[in-house]
Amino acid sequence: MEPFNVMLETFQIEAVRRRLLDEGSQPTPASVFALVRDMPYKRAKSRAPDAIVTEWQGTCSGKHYLLKELFQEMGIKTRIIMCTHQFSLENTAHLPESLRQLTVPGPVPDVHTFLRLETESGWMDVDATWPAQAEALGMPVNREFRWGVSMGLACSPIEYFDVPDGEEPQPFKEDLIRRFCGGEVDRREAFIQGMSAWLAEKTAK
Repeated sequence: MEPFNVMLETFQIEAVRRRLLDEGSQPTPASVFALVRDMPYKRAKSRAPDAIVTEWQGTCSGKHYLLKELFQEMGIKTRIIMCTHQFSLENTAHLPESLRQLTVPGPVPDVHTFLRLETESGWMDVDATWPAQAEALGMPVNREFRWGVSMGLACSPIEYFDVPDGEEPQPFKEDLIRRFCGGEVDRREAFIQGMSAWLAEKTAK
């Protein structure tokens, strides 16, 4: 049986190696959130938490699958939530023209992933999608982690879906994408890839 804190320990070691965390620092929900949030928005080879830590990058799915593991190892009850939304001409004014052109035939459908944490005052939304550096590009970055206070989401949700306990989240999401995006899967993929490349270029250190 693996140690209860195996992912948290792996995460701390990598953060220290990258000089993002002082050796011996005790993790808090706020510090863990900030470190994951500020990982570059870029797909890793896998959305598995260990891959996100090793490559130190991820999109909404990978970042929040990792955060779920970290928060749970800290004793926080956590749920993965998904929601449908759309990228449209109206909500992409801050994005480059190449991406906006993809919305001209119509809104680009997508499925977003975030978390809910159980607190004494109820469930709070947590969204670590956009790194702090992306705020200058017009992305809605969550700067603060305030226990019990829901964060803003990286999108404007249409419909919410709670991933059932015991169900693998990525197959659940892929099924949602097939149902919600339909014949627009390729256009969605082009949009996500283009946005990742743009953010990587603009936020590179």
